[in-house]
Amino acid sequence: MPPISSTHSLLHRDVTRGAGAGQSRYTYLFPALAEEPMAGCFAGTTAKQTFDRLRQFETACRAPLSDMPRLQMKLPAAYTYFGQFVNHDISAPVGDVVSQRRAAVPSGMIGAVDPPGLDRAHRATTRIILANLVNEHAEPLTLASLYGDGPDSADPFIAALYEDDRKRFRLASTRREADRFFTDRLIDPARVVHATGARDIPRRDRLPLIADHRNDENLVISQLHLALMLLHNKAVAALEAMHPDPLDCFRQARQLVTLHYHWLILHDYLPSLLSRSVLARSLADWQPRLKDPNHVPLEFTTAAFRFGHSMVGSAYNFNDNFGIGGAISDTGATLEELFEFTSQQNMQTSDPQTLQLPDHWVVDWDRMTRLPSGRAGQRRLGAAEPIDINFAPDMLSIVGTSQVAAHGSILFRNLMRGYHRRIPFGQRLAQACQVPPLSEDEVRQALPDAAVPGTQGLREAAEEMGLLTETPAWLYFLCEAVTREGGHRVGPTASHIIADTIVGLLRTNPRSVLNHPGGSWHPRKSALCPPGTDGLTSLRRLLTFAVADTASPA
Repeated sequence: MPPISSTHSLLHRDVTRGAGAGQSRYTYLFPALAEEPMAGCFAGTTAKQTFDRLRQFETACRAPLSDMPRLQMKLPAAYTYFGQFVNHDISAPVGDVVSQRRAAVPSGMIGAVDPPGLDRAHRATTRIILANLVNEHAEPLTLASLYGDGPDSADPFIAALYEDDRKRFRLASTRREADRFFTDRLIDPARVVHATGARDIPRRDRLPLIADHRNDENLVISQLHLALMLLHNKAVAALEAMHPDPLDCFRQARQLVTLHYHWLILHDYLPSLLSRSVLARSLADWQPRLKDPNHVPLEFTTAAFRFGHSMVGSAYNFNDNFGIGGAISDTGATLEELFEFTSQQNMQTSDPQTLQLPDHWVVDWDRMTRLPSGRAGQRRLGAAEPIDINFAPDMLSIVGTSQVAAHGSILFRNLMRGYHRRIPFGQRLAQACQVPPLSEDEVRQALPDAAVPGTQGLREAAEEMGLLTETPAWLYFLCEAVTREGGHRVGPTASHIIADTIVGLLRTNPRSVLNHPGGSWHPRKSALCPPGTDGLTSLRRLLTFAVADTASPA
């Protein structure tokens, strides 16, 4: 298979007829709702009037807000980016709601009221959408974002991810800046902490040598992807004596890493984020609505699992050089800087021979996976932000390769995805999940209301536009998280959809942790279990173990 080509733009390349080799389909978890006439349009409006309201609401969200105290989640920031990795491993959309061969779409689909080829009053619309949107992941949630189709891939780019031994990932090393680099910036080079010899993902022709290029769009997810590469190489080292055949050893190591990954999702990541009402039942025993293998619901990928955008912080204290007492910054690295240290942004160097991460920017996973301590009310740069409608300012503009001028802010793009893909309003999805819907007042109270005097507040704007009673699903799920879980967890409706999707994908995958031969699997059974422990049972344990003792020789 070729590397994943999906981007965050709503306007993708054309889709050939049918899902070809290496691709799978999207679906609707609640097709009857999506097939209702004018699904996703406000009652009594035309498609254009609904579109205009969504645009007006996005404009209202950009209005200046007065200083608002923001709580932080009781969750380390690393979970934000692990969720991004999981999302990339599930969904890699190609195409969109209509084939680009059908008609010329002016200035990108996101700017269209209703793209050519869609008739909102016709029940066949959902079939048109599903026929023109495919998932590049043939088997979602199987670490295809990490492995592609392995070292024996027919695609030379994927084959080049691996060493000549055909079982280990190829690695590069970080670079070290000269002292002059720091003195020119009025930084004392003697105070800078270097992760000497730290590994990095390889890069060639200004491209990262990884299967999913989206995993190099910011520093943290790039380093997380690297950590999983290092974990795989450690699995190879632990297994190769028992599996002398290179490809057999690779397959065994991949399966071991995948079991760890699945276990971590079910027993650490989701329990840290899903609604307590959903977690009252064991996820391993969950009976999902999703029954078709490798089909990803649009309600999941377009709305329920897009809460991570609000968890992104505006600054990060991710190693000794940033944060209180740091040699480079005492306020952390900005989100914009995290996007600059990627292949796309040239790692802040114009020399292709040095297109590797500087070793003073290496993520300290011990720091990023523990919840920072601090006095009440003191901002902690290592905690995830709450799940709500308050976004870090840069998140409204910086997202992968998207062009903000053409496509609008991430908030507008998320609203448009739901609108174009006929995702029912949140209240309807709550009823379908047998969850009491939010009241009009609960939606109002979940929205920020700290408008600068003389400007319209977001609550007033939403009420005027009818968004309190018919709330786009993505926005509804953020409000539900605030109202039902205080912003510390995903609300019950979104949690139902997430559990249905992830458990459904695992349940229908014969190689998943839920279908392990002989019954249940636990990390203590792993060849990667550190002595004297019960295994890599948390994101913290897994990431710190993966990167330990991996520096290249001097």
